Amino acid sequence: MSSQRIEKVERKDIIKRIRKLLSLSTSDNEHEAAAAAAKAQALLSKYNLEMADIPDLESRSGKAEEAKARTRQRLERWAFNLARVTADAFDCDYYHSTNGNTVFIGVGVDQEVCAWTYTYLYRTLLRMGSTYLRTECRRLRSNRSKKMARESYLRGVVYTISQRLQEQKRQTPVTETGLVVVKEAAIADAMPDTVHTKQFKPGNFRGGDLYKGIRDGRSIPLSTPLGNEQQSKLS
Repeated sequence: MSSQRIEKVERKDIIKRIRKLLSLSTSDNEHEAAAAAAKAQALLSKYNLEMADIPDLESRSGKAEEAKARTRQRLERWAFNLARVTADAFDCDYYHSTNGNTVFIGVGVDQEVCAWTYTYLYRTLLRMGSTYLRTECRRLRSNRSKKMARESYLRGVVYTISQRLQEQKRQTPVTETGLVVVKEAAIADAMPDTVHTKQFKPGNFRGGDLYKGIRDGRSIPLSTPLGNEQQSKLS
């Protein structure tokens, strides 16, 4: 069999696998759907494929859709910042609903991967913030000081995550340059008219806690590995 024939067979198998993953990405099982979307995005990037290359999915490639990440009803400043930088990294937009969902809007599987990534990072930072309160903030007397220390720390973590996500995007762009405008228009059309921009007042921060967050943000994996059960479903 010629190398050209082998490449065609491999491409056909890869496309078939991506189609299976994309069908799983609409599953009611939140973890299965997120893992499938992430794996599909990874295969699309690895083999330099676009959604338009996947048969029967061309209509989906130009339509913006939503993916929800379950969060607290009232988001803190650092969580809004994390949503913004994560959305930007995956060429999406977002809004936070009053029922406790942070909603990402994107094209193809972008929003699914974005919501999955944000959920993972959001929960990771919540745990880090709690640990920081128990350890580094235990000697602080007032609740106000403790709250400011935690917020400063998490702002530092988000800053480093933002830098790392942008570097990842520079190395592996999510969208071809020529399609950026098309995606942006589709996302703008899908954004609800009732969404309002939240304005934060300039806040104080604690420099020492901020720099500790910047340091600790370097050690956070930007994605979490799939478990054996998820791997078997996606293979």
